Parts: sequence; C-alpha cells; structure tokens
Amino acid sequence: MFEATQMGFVNEVVSDEDIARYNLPFKPGDGRYWTRDRELDCYLWGGIIENYSREYVPEGRFWLFTRDTLLDVSLNIDHVDSGSLVDAPTIAWKEVSHIQPRDLGGLDMKDVLSVLRGALAVFGLDGEERRGPFEPIVIFQF
Repeated sequence: MFEATQMGFVNEVVSDEDIARYNLPFKPGDGRYWTRDRELDCYLWGGIIENYSREYVPEGRFWLFTRDTLLDVSLNIDHVDSGSLVDAPTIAWKEVSHIQPRDLGGLDMKDVLSVLRGALAVFGLDGEERRGPFEPIVIFQF
C-alpha cells in the first residue's frame, strides 16, 4: 500500500471547504498546509516541534486521517539537516513513539504505518511547497 499511496499525497493549502468538512482547527483563509491524498481521503497535518519536557529534542507531532479514523501520532527523530545550497535537506524518522487511539480505531498497524510513511515522505521537513533546488531525503527506521 505504501507505494500506491505515496504518489497520491501532495502538500497543499487546506481549502475553507475542507476545514469545515473535517472540522480542522484552522481559521478559514489562514493558508495552512497539509499533506493530502484526495483519492484515498487521507490527510496528515502537524510538524516538527521541540518539546521542553524532552529537553528540546525535536519530535514529530501529527494528526493522520485515514479510513474515517483520526489518529494522534508522535514520532522520534534520529536526525534533521535542513540542507544547504549543495546538499538536500534530510530527516530520519526513528520510531513511532505514540499513537492514539491505542486500538487504532480498528485499523491494521501495518496499513497505518504504510499510509504514515507515504504521507511523511511527501511532507518532507515542513509539509509546504518545495522551495529549494533539492527534494528532501526522508529516511524511515521503523
């Protein structure tokens, strides 16, 4: 499923209609981005944060919607490199540290991880449109 879903995900500005449809916590017209696969009706939003309780170690905090189920997902990061004029930005996702609900809303863990990897591969470092000369390199260790 991963290869099939990866091609359908795109980073785009959330429409006002989708904000209302999915009851997203965004103001209409705010220009917030998400990573979306319209065909599969999946989306990912969130990002990389530095958490004081984790001594400012960056982590990924996301909401993944797939198969009519909204999942709260946290991931540990092995490393992040924002790149340079001659190097591509790189992020290595170490592991999924938290998913709620614990029973995944009845979904299969392999399917959830496959969709998550596909969405994160397109999300890159910030989930927005590509601005540099290089596509981000996304590495999964899970």
